[in-house]
Amino acid sequence: MTPPADKPHIDALAELLDARGLNAEDFIQIVDILGALKKKESTNIEKKEREKDKGNKIFVDKEFVFETRDDCFIYRDGRTKTGNYYVRIYDADTKKVYSKSLRTRHRVNALVAAETLYREKKDKLMKGVKMVSITTNEMVELYLKRRSGELTHIPKTGITHKSYDRLKQQLKYWTLYIRFLKLEKVHIEKLSPDIGRDFGNWILNQPKQYYKETSRSRETINHIIASVKKMYRDIALEEKYITYNEFPKFKYLKVQPDNAPKRDVLNVEEYEELTKWMQNKYCREKGLSELEQVKRRVFALYFSIHYNIGARTKEVLGMRWSDITINPNDSAENKKRNRVIHIHAENSKTGKSRNIVAPIAEKLERIKKHYKKIGYEPEPNDFVFINLSKTKRGANIAYQTPALDKRLKSVLELSGLKERLDQDGRHITLYSARHFYCTQRLLNKVDMHTLSLNMGTSITYIETTYSHLTTLLMSEEITKGQGWRPKGIDDDI
Repeated sequence: MTPPADKPHIDALAELLDARGLNAEDFIQIVDILGALKKKESTNIEKKEREKDKGNKIFVDKEFVFETRDDCFIYRDGRTKTGNYYVRIYDADTKKVYSKSLRTRHRVNALVAAETLYREKKDKLMKGVKMVSITTNEMVELYLKRRSGELTHIPKTGITHKSYDRLKQQLKYWTLYIRFLKLEKVHIEKLSPDIGRDFGNWILNQPKQYYKETSRSRETINHIIASVKKMYRDIALEEKYITYNEFPKFKYLKVQPDNAPKRDVLNVEEYEELTKWMQNKYCREKGLSELEQVKRRVFALYFSIHYNIGARTKEVLGMRWSDITINPNDSAENKKRNRVIHIHAENSKTGKSRNIVAPIAEKLERIKKHYKKIGYEPEPNDFVFINLSKTKRGANIAYQTPALDKRLKSVLELSGLKERLDQDGRHITLYSARHFYCTQRLLNKVDMHTLSLNMGTSITYIETTYSHLTTLLMSEEITKGQGWRPKGIDDDI
């Protein structure tokens, strides 16, 4: 009988086991261990292959853009059906990733587009700048949304509704300027930093909608520029949409130093002439309805009160009857003529409350009498100057600046005073009352510290703005010792 072909191998294995002191049972145990290890290794290989296959479902046809760099590659997304290429850029320092569809299925076009994007985005990734780009209009919307969260009725504690409305108008100039340059669809990081240099001059040359007879204020334009710069700082820079190198360079307009009052004022004779005209003619014009007659009389009293308290227009229109009291420290006579007006913090520009003392008691009582003519009895919480329109009467709605400003223009024209003011180049507004008040109080030698408390402004502002009055105030001291004549000298020389 022929022996099996593998007998030599069996004999050799038996000798090997015997030499190692092992028997058949030991051999079977070793084989079982080796089989388990082999099975485990095979399972791990299959798992890695599956994970590799799974990863490839995203990064299909992966190819590095640069031979010497591994931080940028193109690929097809295996989860999509378009077959378009994508780019992936990675920064190891910041551990930030930027990926974007290249919108092409052509490999060469994808490589070119990826190289361009790498140059644009890699620097931003390294600096931590946002990869999302925004346009000018989007930046303005983001900024206004942020500032709207700071709205408050108390000045200096956030942004008041009036200041917010003014901010919207200021930023509107920037959006119009960008539209004028046809750059409204361009992302802000791609705008030239020099774009802001001509902004001020562009505004200066724009036609005015109001007060067309006067040129644009350079100070106002500079305020607009400052608001736009703040928007760029708070949104574009702070939120990292741009870097400092991309921040626009703005150029402020030159403003000639001028410490004269910022508003034109009436002189005493013009003020008295206008108040008499309103009292004797304007309020007594024939054919007026009772409502119109009351409106005119209340406006005439408003005009007189405003010129006698020196408050800001907003502060006057925000006065309520409960804010008006008698000063307990006044004499019996002064208690009849003077009243203390409390200006609340939320109604003050400075955000600080204050008291104003003025001889307006009789004028306030006359306002109440006129209101009674049309069946209105003021309540303590009512505004002093309410809107008298039939649709708004009784709703405690204060007059707004535009309505009174319109009536003031009418009064100036009808009285004939506007023609004379135009000849002098003077423009009178509601706010002129505050400058008239300050001028007259200084000429009557009221202490600047006391005046600053009454007006709610600083001594420095009064000194700077009304420095032109110094010579008039100090005339006695300046001319002291002048005008004497030595003996023997005639007047006629």
